[in-house]
Amino acid sequence: MKLLKGHSGDSILLAIVKAFTTISGIISTMIVSHALSLELYGTYQQTALIVTTATSLCALGLVDAINYFYNRSQDKEVKEKYVNTVIGFQCIAGLFAAILIVLLSTKLISYFDNNLLKGFFILIAFRPLFANLNISLQHLQVSIGRAKAVAARNAIFATLRLISFAIAAYVLQDIRIILISFLAFEVLMTFYFTITFKKYQFKIRPYLINWKMTKEILIYSIPMGIYVLTNSFNRDIDKMLIGGWFSTDQFAIYSNCATPLPFDIISLAFLTVLVPILTKYFGEKDYESGQKLFKNYLRIGYYTAFTFTCVSMILAKQMILFLYGDKYLSGKTVFILYTIVDMIKFANMSIVLAACGKTKTLMYCSIGALLSNVVLNIVFYKLWGFIGPAIATVVITILLTYLLAKMSAKNLQIKVYQLIDWKEFGVFVLELLAMVPVCLFLCRWLDSLELHYIWIIIIVGLLYVGTLLLINRKKIFKAMDEINSLH
Repeated sequence: MKLLKGHSGDSILLAIVKAFTTISGIISTMIVSHALSLELYGTYQQTALIVTTATSLCALGLVDAINYFYNRSQDKEVKEKYVNTVIGFQCIAGLFAAILIVLLSTKLISYFDNNLLKGFFILIAFRPLFANLNISLQHLQVSIGRAKAVAARNAIFATLRLISFAIAAYVLQDIRIILISFLAFEVLMTFYFTITFKKYQFKIRPYLINWKMTKEILIYSIPMGIYVLTNSFNRDIDKMLIGGWFSTDQFAIYSNCATPLPFDIISLAFLTVLVPILTKYFGEKDYESGQKLFKNYLRIGYYTAFTFTCVSMILAKQMILFLYGDKYLSGKTVFILYTIVDMIKFANMSIVLAACGKTKTLMYCSIGALLSNVVLNIVFYKLWGFIGPAIATVVITILLTYLLAKMSAKNLQIKVYQLIDWKEFGVFVLELLAMVPVCLFLCRWLDSLELHYIWIIIIVGLLYVGTLLLINRKKIFKAMDEINSLH
């Protein structure tokens, strides 16, 4: 089949495996949520928040830099110097983050007011290092045409992680085993991708940092790093504040209901494959191809993400019961608000600015968004309490997405309104809205019959998603076909 070849073929495969790994991750969260008490699960989520924050702190934009510099040059020797230098910097930053986590352990226990965190810090200290290395190495694998291998290995490790989660939660009731398995899988994947990259390209030697390239790399990566960091804080600032304002139990409820779900799984898979291509187009000043690529990427994004987010809001109660259990139902409003956030972020609007090297612009946008988010979090918390920070996240996401879209269009040398076919998009929105009352009525009727929530999800979900994807299948396939025509 034509669509299963070329860029779309790689993207579809990545999407399938991403779906598998994401679903296994969701099942892992379900297992832990159902098996552990709110206090134990809250503790586990606090360790996760520390890891994601530290990972963003030590990223320094180097993950994006390795993709940018590797794909910009055609000289293998130059590529090798860039890769060694970037990976070397990542190792230094990761080791620094590990030391910092251990040194701050007492203060973190005090902030979260949770003594259960004691003893876990050594198990999470090195995860930021391997998490960033792992992403960089996967970018390199995709850049050399090994997207299928990345997908296959991710599927295998996701399966193994799921098994370890089940054993740790239900059999041993021990968070420690979960944290050990996380670290072990990150280490194994990093070594695997390092060895295979050596086989197909060259040996990565992070100890051979080329200091002459430092300025050039850091000029690109530091602003990008600040963007990634502040973007991460934007995503987690409400959880950080909730962790300080409320109990560990309430933190568990909020963090679960605010967890991003894989509504953008299709567009993200395309993003992985298309970033190097878009970077090449900007290097060649081929704006026409860049426009075509980005517009079709957006089209695939909203057709898939909007469909999944709308049905999830209709099934909010059933989704929470299925994913986390009845202990988390009080977070239903937070769940709906974060589903709206996922709907707005159906596509990564920073892709264009990153591909053309405008990392300082991204940095300024994210800093402004973070400062605004902090203020709104506090104000909205005073106004609406527990759900206030989630409302603030919705508002900031809308503003930032529009700003990034406007600047992306400018760099693609078109107007922002030209990014989307508004007639086609309007028809799609009407289709979405037309299905809502039908599915809401069906959902409530089935609930009144006391049908199990899993059956309600299956019946209503298949009706909504199946109908909309069937109606728009030709438009989605056309977008994929147009992406395949690009080189």
